[in-house]
Amino acid sequence: MREVLKKNYTLLLVLLVVCPMTGAWRAFKIIFTRIDYEVNDKIVTVNVQIQNETDSSITVEFKTHEVLNDVYLTASLALENDKGNYSTLLNHTVNFCKMLKIRNTDPLIRSIYDDLIRHGKLIRDCPVQKGTYSLTNYQVDEELMPSFLPETNFQFTLILSKPQNDVIFRGIIYGRIDKSKGFNNLKMFSLG
Repeated sequence: MREVLKKNYTLLLVLLVVCPMTGAWRAFKIIFTRIDYEVNDKIVTVNVQIQNETDSSITVEFKTHEVLNDVYLTASLALENDKGNYSTLLNHTVNFCKMLKIRNTDPLIRSIYDDLIRHGKLIRDCPVQKGTYSLTNYQVDEELMPSFLPETNFQFTLILSKPQNDVIFRGIIYGRIDKSKGFNNLKMFSLG
């Protein structure tokens, strides 16, 4: 009986010490620095703002002026390897409407989009109806990002288009991956 109590107290002690640290610790944070975009103003109107007061977040409001029957989404992520030179890490195009209808069409893009949906009123089905959609104070969930990302600048390109490559929206988000609150701080605490 004493051994069981001793093991339970040891487990409880480990959980009390470790759990608060793991729940709050992130390896890095994403900081948005600017966004450049162009829109087909016959189809949509877009307003984008980046906030960097406390944490870096992005707010987007877009209004569709017509019903969109079929939409394609192209997303690419490039990391800076030399001053001004970027290497593409991800470049992917999906039929956005198909992805919305069939949940397992593209798991990576779907998991990112599901994270976005939690922060606004976004498109949930096709055809996309006329109306206003928004994303409010979105911060990248670092847990969705691979831990091996280096501390560097990045470009995230997002293109929404119609089937014949008629661009609806093209935007490039610039930012940086900051590990100052992650691995370096962990090393300082663990090494004394």
